[in-house]
Amino acid sequence: METNTKIPVVLVTGFLGAGKTTFINEVIRKHQHLKLALVENEFGQQSIDQDLIVGMRSENIFDLSNGCICCSISNEFSLTLLDLADKAGEIDYLLIETTGIADLANVIKPFFDDKELKEKYTLSGSICLVDAQNFEQQMSEREQQMQIILSDLLVINKTDTIAEEKAQENIEKKLKAWNGTAQLISAEYGQTDQFQLADFAEQVQSEIERKMAKPLMFRLVESKKYTTFTHEFSGFIKFDRFKYWFDYFASINQLEIYRIKGILFTQDTPNKIVIQSVGGAVNYAEGSMIMPGEEPKNRLVFIGKEIDFERIGYELNEYLTKDLNP
Repeated sequence: METNTKIPVVLVTGFLGAGKTTFINEVIRKHQHLKLALVENEFGQQSIDQDLIVGMRSENIFDLSNGCICCSISNEFSLTLLDLADKAGEIDYLLIETTGIADLANVIKPFFDDKELKEKYTLSGSICLVDAQNFEQQMSEREQQMQIILSDLLVINKTDTIAEEKAQENIEKKLKAWNGTAQLISAEYGQTDQFQLADFAEQVQSEIERKMAKPLMFRLVESKKYTTFTHEFSGFIKFDRFKYWFDYFASINQLEIYRIKGILFTQDTPNKIVIQSVGGAVNYAEGSMIMPGEEPKNRLVFIGKEIDFERIGYELNEYLTKDLNP
């Protein structure tokens, strides 16, 4: 569903001091054979991080110095990306570094629902740097929790600062409770051997598919702020009919449902469909091939605030029942 002419985009987020710039520097150092462009944003008149970014020509650094990306998402951010695609020549990857308090949903959404951006870019996925040293203090912040919920890869950074193995296990347990479909890796000083740009998009989709095959991982989890649950239904669906319903559903429920991930079996393609939704915007991508004899088990994971999972399950079943094969 994606063309090779589009520029792949990797979002890098994380709370203040988590190590985003150090991680990006390491990515740049390890991928010097590629032409990379970077969009970063900071508060205030002057960018501090721009002075810390190494190995890239200054004309490929776009600094949104007038505020957070989420404050500029409808104008400067989109215009910058369109200008970059037209003027920067051939780019292998675009890296976007958000501020530590960015609303990641508003950074992701344009790549799902902005027609012009979708023609020029494809979102490989989002990476969240997690500060192991200050984990407990920072995890009380809603912005940090939302960055974790909306990301595809969680990098537990500064693992060298926590002495006890159980401390990292506790961090991983909490991260999995917030985001059961994301991949978890560890890093020290932003350095890890477990990340390569060329493999990232494929790993995001394969990780979703792999974990969707284990529905027990997504049994109902509730807290004071968030609810996570999985809905499963069998049979091959009619994709156009599902898309019509789901796009509308995601839009009208965007205030309560922050993210949806899932795997669909359709009558229209020989491959599974990987579905992702953030803030009401929806993206569909081609997944792995449906194997002969494979049971068509469609699964959707919902993450949000006080979700009425019984209502959602009822609406989905009512709408799709006529389209499912016996």
